[in-house]
Amino acid sequence: MILNWVRRGVLVLIFAGSLYASLQNLVSTKTLGSANDDPVADWERRFQPLKKQLPFVRGVVGYISDSSIPGFNTDPANDSGEYVLTQYVMAPIIIITGTGQEWNIANLSPLAYKAWSPTNKGQFAVTAFGNGIYLLHRMAP
Repeated sequence: MILNWVRRGVLVLIFAGSLYASLQNLVSTKTLGSANDDPVADWERRFQPLKKQLPFVRGVVGYISDSSIPGFNTDPANDSGEYVLTQYVMAPIIIITGTGQEWNIANLSPLAYKAWSPTNKGQFAVTAFGNGIYLLHRMAP
């Protein structure tokens, strides 16, 4: 009899602890703002205006980020992740690193853009889309 009460008590404690942990996880996730966020969809919305601006739907586009700018240290994992996300959301357009293409994407922080801009003046027509996204159109020599 006492053993049955102990088993029930343990089950109730496990259930209550599990419920409490689940609620805490939900509250902390919601506090961080990620309960309903979808980073891939956010990235896609961020690049959609640029994608619409390109004069083609298939082709090759260059890509630079803060790590492409001398003197800017970035987290390699974060930089690689952003590059992969950009490839994904820009498909079927092929994204390659560098600015050797006629059309290029710059995913730059304000400081990185400020460092990049003077050294490339007159080489590109730049269209800013906000949030550090720029479309670079190489000017004819």
